[in-house]
Amino acid sequence: MQVFLTFDCEDFINPQSTYALKRILELLQKYDLRAIFFLTGHMCEKFKNYPQILDLLEKHEIGYHSSAHSVHPTIFEYTDVEDYDEACKISLERETSRIDPLTGKMEGRGGLLLLKDVFPNKPIVAFRAPGFCWSPPHLDALEKLGIRFDFSTGLSTVPIHYRNITFYPHPVLGTGVLFSTVSPFGKLSGFEIANLVEKSIRLGSMVSIIHPHNFVDAENWDLDYLTGNPEHLHSVPTKSWQQISIILRGFEVFLRRVSFLANSKALEVTPPLRKGTSKTHFTKKQILRSYRRSTSWPRKSFNYTPRFLLKHFFKYFHISDSNADT
Repeated sequence: MQVFLTFDCEDFINPQSTYALKRILELLQKYDLRAIFFLTGHMCEKFKNYPQILDLLEKHEIGYHSSAHSVHPTIFEYTDVEDYDEACKISLERETSRIDPLTGKMEGRGGLLLLKDVFPNKPIVAFRAPGFCWSPPHLDALEKLGIRFDFSTGLSTVPIHYRNITFYPHPVLGTGVLFSTVSPFGKLSGFEIANLVEKSIRLGSMVSIIHPHNFVDAENWDLDYLTGNPEHLHSVPTKSWQQISIILRGFEVFLRRVSFLANSKALEVTPPLRKGTSKTHFTKKQILRSYRRSTSWPRKSFNYTPRFLLKHFFKYFHISDSNADT
């Protein structure tokens, strides 16, 4: 069985998130475990001032989490234009540029190019969209930049290959355990966490998604972006040291159990990314489900209703009827 430990690193505002990431990396090193760290351009820019973190990250797979996570226009906004090719062009420009966190404007070289500059010896080939909100023309643009593996779509419970991209499954209960936050580590006992890991392995491959900022931030770091770009960046309150210690202890219990299973050959932890089974046909129902999942975050968090994205989904997957109810 396989488990992919994946971490989304996106909070470039609060210094405590950097502390959390450092502790996570140290614990992974302690238990000799490998993970995928999906970094935004803003986080990579911040890490240039933390050589110890960069050194620890060298031991892991580095993935891409977009140039700017919640800064407007976001992926679903700037690709929501009528012309598919124009959406691809915009994506190429924005994902190779530094994005001003207050205005959303492009300011020279950055994004995926920055990750490649900071990690010159590591191939950056994996991507996960913020909020799983992926867009077909955007992914087409990333493919041109060397992305070959996507963790955003939830198209299948097993890795499948389509248009030069292998799509890995969503971290959902049907294929494992969802750690969308680290709250389980703080609320469950070590014994319960161990049982949770065992249960997930019996269910099949597990893909975990963990946000380091949830170890320490008492609120979501990007609250200021819900109604547009803020005039100033504001830090959020920090959890108490007692809360943070409990969460870290629970996380270590989780890693200890995963390490034990890996050493006993019962589990393969974050194996090399491999091309999935080729697939050439998708049903309209599958694509509508993926579209609705993709647009859930902008609808709920930003009150944004897409205009052309469904049409882009149908074009990408060669679905002829683009007049479906959204």
